[in-house]
Amino acid sequence: MTLDKHSEHAPYSPARSQPAPTIMPTGKTWWYFDEAACNRFLKDYKTQVASATSTVCATLAVTPLENVKTRMQTHNFRNALVCARYLWRTEGPRGYVAGALPPLASVTAVRVLNFSTYNAAKHRISRFIERTTGQSPLEQYNQPGSSPTLMTLGTFFSAGLIAGLITAPLACPFELAKNVVQTSVLVSNRAQASPNAVGDPSLRNKPRLGTIEAIRQIVQRYGFRGLYTGFKLHTLRDTLGSGLYFSVYETVKQLAAKELGPDKSPFGAPMIAGAICSTVPWFCTYPLDTRKTRAQSVLLGKTSEVGEASAAVAKSSMYKGLSIILIRTGVNNMILLSIFEYIKMRINQLD
Repeated sequence: MTLDKHSEHAPYSPARSQPAPTIMPTGKTWWYFDEAACNRFLKDYKTQVASATSTVCATLAVTPLENVKTRMQTHNFRNALVCARYLWRTEGPRGYVAGALPPLASVTAVRVLNFSTYNAAKHRISRFIERTTGQSPLEQYNQPGSSPTLMTLGTFFSAGLIAGLITAPLACPFELAKNVVQTSVLVSNRAQASPNAVGDPSLRNKPRLGTIEAIRQIVQRYGFRGLYTGFKLHTLRDTLGSGLYFSVYETVKQLAAKELGPDKSPFGAPMIAGAICSTVPWFCTYPLDTRKTRAQSVLLGKTSEVGEASAAVAKSSMYKGLSIILIRTGVNNMILLSIFEYIKMRINQLD
């Protein structure tokens, strides 16, 4: 018995009618990944990619220390250990992570803008100095075994100042909201605004403001300008702090690389420089940060008691919480800058 050529059991024949096949590029499927295009993107935006990734890792790692620091600045805790114990007793585990995840995107955006601005500024300043003097600070800096000079130090400091000034308008509202969220339990009523608030066990059940709600209440009470409470102090702190941060980092990294030899590991010189560059600026700018934090943290609460809260926190030292901030910022920047340099190194190795 012969089979009809159109029967489903008929043997295959080239002449048999077939639907037109879907034509795709050779070796490519619908999930095709263009490695060359991805590598080009990474190389074009390596500063942004590296700074964003490293910021997320470092920020999450030090969030508990950041919460302790903010509370020490706004209330009269005897030391960091007392503050940490208070958080556990009255606010529970959430007290250590308050205000962390919602502003993570904003912190990352600020850091990306800061690093990108600094990178662009230092190259522009270096080219200007080269046209003026015939010597390029960055070429001197990148020579193996080179030592810091006043020209390289001035280049990095000036670029850092510019980066801090540019990022301050973006950073201020988000940092204000973070401070308000972190201290919302402490400043929500008269008892919590007093210097003895740390001994009140009833605080654990107090509701906590969310970031969006804090911003809404600030705008409702003070208008849009309320989001920029403490802006002058914030700008001064960030401008001076950023200049010191980058100049100390680049200088210490250069010296450490010279002492360590040709080792290109991002976990050597960058970690040493990250620990040092993060502590030096805080000694100069911490009083500014404390005044800014206190001004921002008492924005909400009962209107008649904001003044009382301000008077209560003003009795404590302007350097309250400095020890915890030095630990926090040291750990933060060791993680941040080592991961930053590692990602840049890996991107540079791409084809």
